[in-house]
Amino acid sequence: MKVIASLFLAACFCAIDASGGLAQEKFRVASGGFSTAIHAVVWAAYERKIFQKYGLDGEYLALESGTPAMQALLANELQIVFTTGALANTANLQGADTTIIAGGIDFIPNKLLVRPEVKRAEDLKGKRVAISRFGSASDYATQVALEKIGLNPNDVTIVQVGGNLTRFAALMNGTIHATLLAEPLTTMGIRDQRMNSLIDLAESGVPFPQNCFIVRRSYLASNRVKIVNAMKAIIEGYFMVKNDRALGLQLIKKYIRVDAPSRVAGCAKRLQLDI
Repeated sequence: MKVIASLFLAACFCAIDASGGLAQEKFRVASGGFSTAIHAVVWAAYERKIFQKYGLDGEYLALESGTPAMQALLANELQIVFTTGALANTANLQGADTTIIAGGIDFIPNKLLVRPEVKRAEDLKGKRVAISRFGSASDYATQVALEKIGLNPNDVTIVQVGGNLTRFAALMNGTIHATLLAEPLTTMGIRDQRMNSLIDLAESGVPFPQNCFIVRRSYLASNRVKIVNAMKAIIEGYFMVKNDRALGLQLIKKYIRVDAPSRVAGCAKRLQLDI
């Protein structure tokens, strides 16, 4: 599967000369949901001050889910959001002016984790299945997962709980019976808490714009050079984590907050970062 490759779509912007006048300007980039290793491309650009190299006083915000990140983008509090492309479509249907300028993951890197007492799809009927928010990537992906295992969304009770870490905690304490999660939470749930997995959507072949770089069209029109330079920094961050394994693992430990080497490496391998 293609991972990160579509990030190079941003390179088409690079025909613009950004060498003139690299005065530092405040520029805010946010991850909408940051518990997967793919966000290391942004972490590296921020931590290694690559944004500054391209004349931007870069600030990074790690937000629990994509919905508040999109709300901040539409309020002009952010310049770029790295989150699911589904939110851009949803926002535009409601009159927003967002656009996707580059892509990250084009598949759903999640497993449907369920409580130990849930052994098969039929056991999930009538149970509580958690998503982050209605209209989010987790909402869409959950419906895909239910369909793939032979259930209808009406067979379960879908509830809004919050981001990955919040849903993981709810699954562990029994407040919910199932939710979609990514590494390292899936490994932690299965190995440490005896949870079960009913389906791995990464192997389902379902294409989905899981992670995209989203901006407002109006901002892009009047600040094209800034967006170009930000994407240059992020592309450079990608090559940095690809070629510096120690840095990549360090960033995963810091932002996803896992210490076990096997889990850290699993985060990277799962998303084919090769670090």
